Amino acid sequence: MKFYFIVSSPENAPGKVLLNKLKPLGKVIVMQHVGKLSGLRELQDDKDEKILALFPVAFNWDLDVETIKKIPRVKAVCISSTSFDWVKPKKLRQMGIPACNTPGFANDSVAEYALSMAIETARGVPLMIKNNWKYHFDNNHTIILKGKTAGIIGLGRVGTRMAELCQGIGMEVVYWSRKSRNKRFEYIELDKLFKTSDLIMPALVESEETKKLITHRRLDLMKKKAIMVGINRVRALWDEKYILKKVRNEEIFGYAMEGESVKSVFNYKGNVWPLPAMIWFTDDSLKKFKEIWVENVINASLGKYSNQINNYDK
Repeated sequence: MKFYFIVSSPENAPGKVLLNKLKPLGKVIVMQHVGKLSGLRELQDDKDEKILALFPVAFNWDLDVETIKKIPRVKAVCISSTSFDWVKPKKLRQMGIPACNTPGFANDSVAEYALSMAIETARGVPLMIKNNWKYHFDNNHTIILKGKTAGIIGLGRVGTRMAELCQGIGMEVVYWSRKSRNKRFEYIELDKLFKTSDLIMPALVESEETKKLITHRRLDLMKKKAIMVGINRVRALWDEKYILKKVRNEEIFGYAMEGESVKSVFNYKGNVWPLPAMIWFTDDSLKKFKEIWVENVINASLGKYSNQINNYDK
């Protein structure tokens, strides 16, 4: 058995202490790579049974999954992210290959960062930066979030933590979720959430189903003083150009976004707060995701697929 950890840079790989847990089970190979899986010809030449442990940035969040058909004896694919659409789990299932993700490692990190994005947008930080740090007290139309309504879309682990933090600063919290329910917060229909919320925070998993939820029609329901927060892969669920246009035309108050594709604040008109893809990155979350990642690989080597994302019988 071989364990291939394919990462974009060495610091993304688990440390020696964690990797040593795998040594009694097989050979550990750490590969630094950015690009297509097809570019790693040595995998296709290796005839031994193997588990692929994949870091998403190494594949630009878009795995060329068909290449796996050319790689002999892949027992499982274990990814280091919570988001999993990029690894095409349904196609892996068709190949008979279990896929496992790393859920829950950054709930607090993501939720805290997202709330800070909302607060900074509410206080007009992007506008102040673009105005060379000049502040006009006679033209202050910024917002305090206490007493306002936060609308959480998707009440999974991250969404629940977002709701708790918003409630903690004195916001009323409503939510819409496909499956999850929580009596601590008020469940409402999605159209009503867009109509009534002052802060909208989607926390959905990217899938073909969720891509149909946040439409132009629903974005048009937002209040003029509303703020929306878009985090990393979740931003793929709506037309970002459309919402940026709404900010530019002052149809909504602001938009905060985080991810690989964002540009400098000076590239956007209006109250747009763009930040790099660091929402999950803290010492705590970095340690936790590596622990879950290695544990998934160990279990997969034993035929136990913890955190499996393509076992649709469950």
